[in-house]
Amino acid sequence: MKKVLRNALGLLCAVALSLSLLVIPSSATSDLFFLSVNDTLAEQSTQTTPVQYNGWIYVPVTALIRSVTGVNFGLYYGLTNNGDDLVVYNLSGKTMTFNIPSGTAVTASGETPVPGKILYQNGTYYVPAYAVCRYFGLSYSFYTTEYGPLLRIKDGNAVLSDSLFLSAAASLMRSQINSQNQSQSPNGGGGNSSGNPSTPSVDPNTPVAPEVPEDGEPAPTFSLFLGVRADADQDITATLDAISGVGASSVVFFPAEDVGQCADQIRQAAGRGHKVGLIPAGDTSEQRLESVKTGSRQLAAILRQETWFVLGEDQVLSEAGYLCWNPSLTLTNIRDATATYNTLVDAGQEETGLRLLVNSQKAGGVLAGVLSQLRQDGDTFLTPRETRY
Repeated sequence: MKKVLRNALGLLCAVALSLSLLVIPSSATSDLFFLSVNDTLAEQSTQTTPVQYNGWIYVPVTALIRSVTGVNFGLYYGLTNNGDDLVVYNLSGKTMTFNIPSGTAVTASGETPVPGKILYQNGTYYVPAYAVCRYFGLSYSFYTTEYGPLLRIKDGNAVLSDSLFLSAAASLMRSQINSQNQSQSPNGGGGNSSGNPSTPSVDPNTPVAPEVPEDGEPAPTFSLFLGVRADADQDITATLDAISGVGASSVVFFPAEDVGQCADQIRQAAGRGHKVGLIPAGDTSEQRLESVKTGSRQLAAILRQETWFVLGEDQVLSEAGYLCWNPSLTLTNIRDATATYNTLVDAGQEETGLRLLVNSQKAGGVLAGVLSQLRQDGDTFLTPRETRY
């Protein structure tokens, strides 16, 4: 009898411990709740930001969909039964049906997930994160960070470990906190020097659309690869935000001789799903090769992975096995959306797979507007590949 009692108590303790991993600690309070999908930290929005309800974490059902986050978990959703049922499903036949009026759920195999209730707020349906992840085979991790709670959902395509991702995402979470604080300040964080409260501040990262004639001929479509040239003293957040706005990825190149000074920026780039490359230093091919070897060793210590991408053409580096990424077009300080857009359209007509290199921008609004217009035109942003260019 005592043995049975001990086993029962052990089982209860195990269940209590497992449940404690699913519920947000009461000490984890923050205005921002962060969501990560694979190696990407999602932007704060009603389509991606988790909420807490009755001790459980809920995520917008849209946060699981590729068209919103750019990460393909192979999940889809829809409303059926005259809007009474919300169904989350994949193409392998798995379904989880939430009956909205009753607050219950059932899977295709007859399981009843707990919790089975979904939420509806501000036009968005929220589903219980743990139940959905468990059924569809996704990994679920919750962390309390100094910037607020963070939920990470991932599948087998995630590259970074949780510890490395948390380190990589720290600067981006801090940036989102700062952006929220600026938006909530009396003058929108703008510091209006004129003292005139009627003059609104302008966020330099707000997308600036190029002027495109409504009655003009449709722009020819083309495909392009994106590269970013980073500097040790230049924040890359605004530039990467602009690229994320169109769901694209890039190769971010850092000076090989300044890798140690760029550690936070490197982690941010990798944490957001971009490739990392190096900018060789030196006057001769041998010096450039040596700088890349040294930088690559330092990079491996930061990311626990090597890189083969280098910026520019060099026969010695190529023969040593490095992938020389030579841009077709380089944009430095992007200030005029219309001029930049027209330049890109002209260049895209001349080359298949345009390789665009962008210097990291202090403000990303113009770049964001230009890339958004290219996406609307039907242009294709290609994923950088580890092959010859």
